[in-house]
Amino acid sequence: MKSGRVEEASAITLKIHRCIISFNSTSLNSVNSRNCARDLWEEVRAVTGKSKCGPFNAASSLFTATQLNNHYCTQSTDSVYQPSSCKLTVASLSSTFSFSEETVALSLNKLKPTSPGNDCLPFWFLKVAACFIAPPIAHLFNLSLSLSDQPNQWKQAIITPVPKIPNPTSCSDFRPISLTPIISRILERAVVTTFIYPLYSNPSTASLFSDQFAYRPTGSTDAALIAILHHITLLLSSNDFVRVIALDFSKAFDTIRHSTILSKLSSLPIDDSIYNWFVNYFCNHSHVTKFCNSISDSANINASVFQGSVVGPSMFNINGIDFKPINTGNYLDKFADDSYLIIPSSLDHTVESELNAIESWASLSNLKLNKSKSKEMVIFSNNSKRLRTTLATRSIANIDRVDSLTVLGVTFTDKLDMHLHISSVCAMASQTLYAIKLLQSHGLDPSSLTSVSTALIVSRLTYASPAWIGFTSAAERAQLVACLKRATRWGLYDSSAPSLDNICTKRDKKLFNSILGNPSHVLYQLLPPEKPSFYNMRKRGHNHILPPKLHPFSEKNFTCRMLYNRVIW
Repeated sequence: MKSGRVEEASAITLKIHRCIISFNSTSLNSVNSRNCARDLWEEVRAVTGKSKCGPFNAASSLFTATQLNNHYCTQSTDSVYQPSSCKLTVASLSSTFSFSEETVALSLNKLKPTSPGNDCLPFWFLKVAACFIAPPIAHLFNLSLSLSDQPNQWKQAIITPVPKIPNPTSCSDFRPISLTPIISRILERAVVTTFIYPLYSNPSTASLFSDQFAYRPTGSTDAALIAILHHITLLLSSNDFVRVIALDFSKAFDTIRHSTILSKLSSLPIDDSIYNWFVNYFCNHSHVTKFCNSISDSANINASVFQGSVVGPSMFNINGIDFKPINTGNYLDKFADDSYLIIPSSLDHTVESELNAIESWASLSNLKLNKSKSKEMVIFSNNSKRLRTTLATRSIANIDRVDSLTVLGVTFTDKLDMHLHISSVCAMASQTLYAIKLLQSHGLDPSSLTSVSTALIVSRLTYASPAWIGFTSAAERAQLVACLKRATRWGLYDSSAPSLDNICTKRDKKLFNSILGNPSHVLYQLLPPEKPSFYNMRKRGHNHILPPKLHPFSEKNFTCRMLYNRVIW
């Protein structure tokens, strides 16, 4: 940004800070009450030992904010960093997209509770003062897009370490939760929605993202699980066994190389000025770490996709557009950095070549395939012991073979059995029921109890149910129903509320209808082609050709169940 523009941007930012100081000095009683309540809550948490730095008390003498910040800086530093060049083919400095004051005010009004970044502008102030600060923020946004530049204040993240284990003993035992300023996130969300999301449905680029189910419209863990189980059952119909390899990349978001992301972004149909905006976005990033009421000095980084940002996850998806199997017939399904390689027995000889290609791809992106944390599971088309002994498969070096695999929170066995998942969710639901019953004994009103039970129990029992419910037995489904019946007997769930079978059936139909009505849906590719009709007949549930039932497993996956309109319950 030119020097005059930098001064202008800094002046606008300073004006916003003055607004919040002025607003606090003349704040309403409700705001004062909220601040007092927040302070009181922090005091209560401190007294009870549950303050934000409470879990670190045992480790506070072992670590400092500076140590943790240096650790994260080392992870996010690319030793062979090469800056990317801007495109010189931009016709003018004016962008094809601009923000209006109304658009910015609406975005501010829709802000949900979220933590501020290093500018300390809280969401509630931005929301309450939206009408007053929308004009300067809209001007700042348009200035950023027109010049393909961002203020450096927006490029600094603040990291709050969260322990992965109860008693951390090393810096790697803390997970870095980073946050950029809220205003920056609003701009990033608008850029991603306007320029990146259309690439997922563009006919020329949709196939590049067809195996990625995270950080995109219509993408979800439900969709990823449905696709994984669909590919497994599809291959089992014509193969003796299928290998499923859960790939683990070490610190993928924190180490990924900027130049590889931008080189792939440049190959996509995106406006040159917006590409230059992304080039500038990845320059001069830094972060500080806040740990036990102390803040470290700022450290510069030249890698990672900044997990606290909105742009970062989308850029991670773009980096994976060339992350594909090298052999036709193998599948690679991805949800963010969780990747699952699916290889049928007919292509079992390609396992090593696929893994070598993955390691080569990872090396170019400054990533590392961690084989010690990767897992392999072999699923046979026939569960007979004789066939399993006859078709004994060779193991993969440095990758453990397991009998059960947890994929995006759902555990299934090498027999495509869901009993482990059912037992796990029922056990967690029982623990939650006990906690809610304690709330009941302390006087929580019935309507609130029902709301809490619905939010915690039902959502847990039905998580990703469209993907796995077809693989369950009647006895396993009875276990799920029993949990909800217990909640009803205890008065924690309204007896007139929908039953579990109605909830799951409704979720199945809702998802299937959304797929049928949207050719851009991430799961639409799993549907068979439509059958041409030359007669004016009554409307059917769908016009797609019914797939052949080549194997008992194929009848259980989501798409086959819904195409045949087979209700499980």
